[in-house]
Amino acid sequence: MATKRGGDEILRRLHRGLGERRPPQDVAADLLELGVQEWVGAVTARDLYLIVRRARAYGETSSMPKTWRRHAGLARACLAAGTAVATVAERAGRDLPEAADPADPESLLAWLTWALDLLGLPADAPAEPRLTVPRAPKRVTTAWGTYHVRRRPNGARGEHGGHADARERMTAATRRELLPGVPVRAYRRAVRAVLHLQQRTTVLAAERDREAATAFGKSRLAHLITEEEFLACPRTAAFTAYYVSRLNLRTRFTNGSQARPMDTLAEELLGAALAAPTCRPWVLASVLTRWAVLDRLDDAQCGALLGRYYEQLAAAARALRSSFDANRDRTHMVVRGGDDSYTWNVASRAFNQARTGWLNVTRALGYDDLVERSCPGKVPALVASDVAAWHAADGGDQHADVRVWALLPLPWEVVLGDAECPADLVRERCLRAGVDPESTGWTQPYRQDVNELPAPAPDLVHGVVVASPLLATVMRRAGVFSGQAG
Repeated sequence: MATKRGGDEILRRLHRGLGERRPPQDVAADLLELGVQEWVGAVTARDLYLIVRRARAYGETSSMPKTWRRHAGLARACLAAGTAVATVAERAGRDLPEAADPADPESLLAWLTWALDLLGLPADAPAEPRLTVPRAPKRVTTAWGTYHVRRRPNGARGEHGGHADARERMTAATRRELLPGVPVRAYRRAVRAVLHLQQRTTVLAAERDREAATAFGKSRLAHLITEEEFLACPRTAAFTAYYVSRLNLRTRFTNGSQARPMDTLAEELLGAALAAPTCRPWVLASVLTRWAVLDRLDDAQCGALLGRYYEQLAAAARALRSSFDANRDRTHMVVRGGDDSYTWNVASRAFNQARTGWLNVTRALGYDDLVERSCPGKVPALVASDVAAWHAADGGDQHADVRVWALLPLPWEVVLGDAECPADLVRERCLRAGVDPESTGWTQPYRQDVNELPAPAPDLVHGVVVASPLLATVMRRAGVFSGQAG
């Protein structure tokens, strides 16, 4: 058994791993060092040793990153805008506000509101551009192949996509009156820098939303677990860390089903956590909304959890609404030229995960009538064309859920209050498409029917299993796995 001090160090490492993408074999090695084999049965202890041993036999390196991609922020643009605006404020005798955090869009927007007001630019520009004429994707041919780039539609003359227009800056007379002593060149330099920062901040805000959707779609609410709650119960921490590593498994390139997150080892760890006197059901419920876990929460905790899941559901709904093509054939969810499949799949995964958690919590609270009145449907992912062709070559067809989704109102419109979708309508559409609405997760929370067998995560590059990480790194840099190799 690990000492108290050594155990706390291991638990802190496991807690840091909740925000990373550690493979199950790395977490299993920490669990053995923590002494988990003393809490579980002999079969589970053997599985732990086998996972670590098999991973070490094939090498512990990986050709894919173990951390999530995160936008670095706008340090350079923020510094340039701050310096230019400070010059204007100093010459005009104005006080400067608190410096903005270049990695936080909300902090940047608050600073930009002050800067735009100082420079006489409108801070309440329209949030949505008035797009009028759609444009076909642009075909680009290079030495590595041909691809399509989606182009922004043409808008009205002077359209700036919701940002302030530089042509609305102060006139010379107004500038001399409101900003006395400020040279015209310093003023215009500040205008250019602030408008550039405003445009970049819009991109940063979208990236932060996509990062949040990516993290939630994989590890759910694990990022909200505090270190104090995590360290309070080692058995709860052991299950949470291992289950999150299973949730973060990379997607395989296959025409079959993906590996499910719950395996027999995680099931045994969950039982040990629930049996512990110091069990923290709130920590468990952040990543697993089984009724056996939710029954241990009081009504206030369940209500808070319900609110968090619905917030994630609404955030994913807004992302889906902004990226959906109204001209798409909803019965054909295959990637086309110009589609941003990454953003769509990230948002759809987050939406479906939030929907499952929301359904579980509403059932646990006894709010069945709420689900009966409003039951938003699931959102299918966009399937790569090569996977779709592979599936068709084997005699398969698109997933049955696609037929149901095409017959129902758009799920994000239901969540955001723009459409109605009662549970009876979902049941009727499921029966028309030949789908059982209860067992497939349309009107009941989805349940994993069979537990996976414990196994180390294979080394994958773009979903392809590789035997040599070194060779995989070389081939990845050459563009083999992304289809861009010459």
